[in-house]
Amino acid sequence: MALEEYEDGGVAKTFLGPPPPSWFTWLTRACEFTTFILVAVWVFKDLGGLAFRAVSTDQGSTTSGIFNWHPLLMSLAFPVLMAEAVLAYRAPLGPALDRPQRKQLHAALHSLALVCIVGAVAAAISSHNLAVPVIPNFYSPHSWLGISTLTVIVAQYLVGLYAYLFPKLAIRNRRALGPIHQFAGRAAFTAGLATMAVGVQEKTTFVQNGMQLKGAALYSSVIQLAAAIQVFLFVTGILVLYHHAAPSAVNKRSNDNSELLPDVISQEA
Repeated sequence: MALEEYEDGGVAKTFLGPPPPSWFTWLTRACEFTTFILVAVWVFKDLGGLAFRAVSTDQGSTTSGIFNWHPLLMSLAFPVLMAEAVLAYRAPLGPALDRPQRKQLHAALHSLALVCIVGAVAAAISSHNLAVPVIPNFYSPHSWLGISTLTVIVAQYLVGLYAYLFPKLAIRNRRALGPIHQFAGRAAFTAGLATMAVGVQEKTTFVQNGMQLKGAALYSSVIQLAAAIQVFLFVTGILVLYHHAAPSAVNKRSNDNSELLPDVISQEA
């Protein structure tokens, strides 16, 4: 692994940074969109696609098409929109954006992600309530993890609006709140990816039991795509969060910080 050294002999960074090079950021984005594409393929190829109303069956009615909006919207919310919101200050899609524009981009992406999350939750609840027989709501570990994650996200969003986008706090209070806001945002993003992984596994178990898949059938796309989605959720989370890895102490001591893009709090005015 190649290492860059300063004159005092201290190691500044590897070829991966931090901060990471541009190719690393584009690899991150490739993983984000690959995750969304895999979920879309899984939904349309193996889970029956999307619908806006229940479909009558001999046993009552099925609402799987309504429910399928849930994983699709969540895969847009977390691995894509919220991931880009986490990257908005360090590696935005538009590198030439100034700090106020990055703040607006950060807020817009979180807003879109929250809309998708609310739509996804509504789809899940509607699919349960419209099914015949009715399916209970909020009984599984995935459901309660989702509620916990959504609570943190909404709280974080409201704090962001109050403290930073439409600031009502003094500058010193915003700076003091900064580390907590940063941590909570990354924690919510990580929790969202983890909750998605649990949900994918839960859905896979339902499908496996419902279709009574055994032996070679366990290697069918409905199972293997789910496994690939979980791997990409894991990789995407690592790649996104690496953009917030702290630079080395030597790099901090140097006079050249041109590569370090401003974070959400560090230069908040």
